[in-house]
Amino acid sequence: MNFWLIIFWTFLSTSLSYLKVKYNYWDLKGIKQLKPHFIWGNLAKLKSLDHRYFMQEVYDAFHKQAKVAGAYIFTKPIAVILDLEVVKTLLIKDFDKFSTRLVYHNDKDILSRNFFNLEGVEWKPLRNTFSPTFSLEKMKFIFPTIKRIAENCLQAYEKCLEEAEDLNITDLNDRYVTDITGEVLLGLECNSLEDPNIEFRQVCRKMLRRSNFNIRWHIFKHTYVNIMKYFGHKNISHCIETFFRDTVCTNIKARERQAIVRHDFVDILLEMKTTTDMNLSYEDLASQLFIFFVAGFETSTATMSNALFELARHTQIQKKLRKEILKVLASHDNELSYEALMEMKYLDQVINETLRIYAPLSYLQRIASEDYQIPHTDIILDKGTEVFIPVRAIHYDAEIYKNPHEFQPERFSTHEVAQRHSQAFLGFGDGPRNCIGMLYGRIQVKLGLVMLLRHFRFTHSQKTCQEIEFSNHQFGTVPAADIYLKVEKLEGMC
Repeated sequence: MNFWLIIFWTFLSTSLSYLKVKYNYWDLKGIKQLKPHFIWGNLAKLKSLDHRYFMQEVYDAFHKQAKVAGAYIFTKPIAVILDLEVVKTLLIKDFDKFSTRLVYHNDKDILSRNFFNLEGVEWKPLRNTFSPTFSLEKMKFIFPTIKRIAENCLQAYEKCLEEAEDLNITDLNDRYVTDITGEVLLGLECNSLEDPNIEFRQVCRKMLRRSNFNIRWHIFKHTYVNIMKYFGHKNISHCIETFFRDTVCTNIKARERQAIVRHDFVDILLEMKTTTDMNLSYEDLASQLFIFFVAGFETSTATMSNALFELARHTQIQKKLRKEILKVLASHDNELSYEALMEMKYLDQVINETLRIYAPLSYLQRIASEDYQIPHTDIILDKGTEVFIPVRAIHYDAEIYKNPHEFQPERFSTHEVAQRHSQAFLGFGDGPRNCIGMLYGRIQVKLGLVMLLRHFRFTHSQKTCQEIEFSNHQFGTVPAADIYLKVEKLEGMC
């Protein structure tokens, strides 16, 4: 009996001593930290995959008194960057020391072998190879396809208005982005705007809208990546992997065999496959297309829906934007061309303000590849330290944006932007590892909004939520429930 009691007390005291050391990591470095529980650390703060509450609490507690603050995800210390000049240094000037993200991937997950997940040394050649895929020239190449799908979206809205005036805009926008993603990125004719029950859309929703899992266990898997790799954990289910890989590979091979040209990303990738020195297999191409799909799908759907929600709430802003749209189109013989779209500057301001309030990612994450001293401080981040940049908290800082919860597109006028720090807006990240598909994403959102606002008026109704609530089960900022708006056809619009 005494023997087991000794074992128990030895285990308990050893564990408590270990946790005491772990949870004093930042104190020992002289860095302010979010006070941890002596056993659980900051576990109680891990309420969502996007860490929006966690990052906000750290930012609110320390941003006026420190450039860097510490916190803990389980027992792992993380550094939260609170100073915009330090953010700029890490993302741009000293990017080579923070070029890696801690994102789960292993060789058993075929679709995880994409440049978003790769470490700095492996990432750079792939990024350089794929960057031309999203060039201005390539975007003009696929513009007609996106425009045609935007016209289909308009018809879908009109069809739904025959049955009701309160429409589920989340569902309609989701189908619009599904068709663009399927046709432009993957070379598949989806037609979910006509048939919302098609297989491709159901697989997309199954993969991206999961909520039947424990949030903290999911965070654990993405925090202790090496442990999960050791046990051979697969992050993507076999059925989804098989569907995506087989669908993409079959389509690519058919294109090559039949010399089909469809003005989409598959055409661009096939051209790149034959004109670059990189030995890209069909599975490599499928993996890259997979990350373009995942990164852009929810972001574009949410941005369109969030923008319409705010425009419906602020009808004067909606009128101002519609006036710009009609004026620009009139100067282009009412033809919605790429050049006309690029002239709509207030539309850009509306989208940027939407991305400020509803940032696609609540934080950016990097890993220190070597011991790093924060400029003009005595703070040294050890090699391997996870660094978090609290994007959403920065976007809601009242010292940067007056009345930050209010929707004010004028914040992004040329004059206003020039008055702020360059890192005050991180809707697409920044530096060499920013969002590679930024232009592509903006084009599909802008085309969708122009097509809809040109023909419809949006207002809130009794079915509209007062504020958008967001899912705790997504790494991105995704609405937890569908958004309904009252939609009215504008008379005399062509």
